[in-house]
Amino acid sequence: MIDQHEMFWDSCVFIRYLTRSPAAHLEDIDQFIDDAKRGDRRIYFSTVAFAEIRPEFFSGHSFGTIEEFFADLGRAFIAVEPNPNVMVAAGRLRGIAPINPGDPKIDAQRKRVIGTADAIHLTTRLYIRDVLEVKDIVFHTFDNGKGKNHEGRCVPLLGFERWYPPSIRQGIISEVCGLPRSEPIHPQRKLDLGEQNG
Repeated sequence: MIDQHEMFWDSCVFIRYLTRSPAAHLEDIDQFIDDAKRGDRRIYFSTVAFAEIRPEFFSGHSFGTIEEFFADLGRAFIAVEPNPNVMVAAGRLRGIAPINPGDPKIDAQRKRVIGTADAIHLTTRLYIRDVLEVKDIVFHTFDNGKGKNHEGRCVPLLGFERWYPPSIRQGIISEVCGLPRSEPIHPQRKLDLGEQNG
């Protein structure tokens, strides 16, 4: 596993850190945050996260607002605003219809779309690579397409490329399919007590 020092976080990573649920990968996220606070890593995120991280996620925390939360995280967390170019690119991305890998002939009522916020996250990540020139950066997310929102079932961010086979990949879809994406797994995970004593 490559130990990358720069990452882009989807809103769901911050939300899991705040809510502590589900428990999977919480230690990894905690380690990444500790690394970033020490200055060993930089974590980029889109300011669209400010709209996705709702006040209810702060119950039980010492910081009661999103402003306090991001102030606590420190300068190693770099907010990137979705400028008009990012938003236009997000609209173009959403306009390219996916093909369901499980059933390419699925009826129109059950087709998926790229979620609006997801599209902004993805095109912000392209902006960071191409304009800010941060090349070696991984997109951390938990989005595997199992959830549903007001837009319906959306194309998952993990496994995104499965919904756009090579025959239809061109332009921005090709660029997004080439972005490294994974769950946040720290390259130097702390050993659990069983491993330490074994």
